[in-house]
Amino acid sequence: MEGKGTVVTKKDSSVETTQPIVAQNEISESNPNQSLCYVPLNEFNYLPWSRAVTLALGGKRKLNFIKDEEIPDVSSSEYEGWLYKDQLVMSWLLNSMEPKISEIFSYSESSYHLSNVVKDMYGNLNNAARVFQLKKASQGSNKVTFHLFNILAI
Repeated sequence: MEGKGTVVTKKDSSVETTQPIVAQNEISESNPNQSLCYVPLNEFNYLPWSRAVTLALGGKRKLNFIKDEEIPDVSSSEYEGWLYKDQLVMSWLLNSMEPKISEIFSYSESSYHLSNVVKDMYGNLNNAARVFQLKKASQGSNKVTFHLFNILAI
């Protein structure tokens, strides 16, 4: 049984090759071009996008990067590892947005800062947009409600 990072030697005809074994999970965990979810953020879908991102980051054990602002001291031995993971999370977040949205936030300081600025900008707009959608959708049903009320009143 091979462990993580084990080297396997394969013989193919007369050629012998040595290749490292890398778990598929490790590859996807470190891919900055990966998108976190299939719900790209636009101006009107912050709530479903936020939920999808939260679930995806939680599944990758990276949720703390958008929930906590704890940044190790720059001189700390932990800082380089934290920075690598934080930039990875930021790239996932940016790749989970429509291009015109991600362009706005591409210079965020950290994934925590990015997630909070996105929430501030689109979280409340989403509520206003949803209220507008519900009002628009209910306009057609107002006639039915009015007629039902009139029938019940008889």
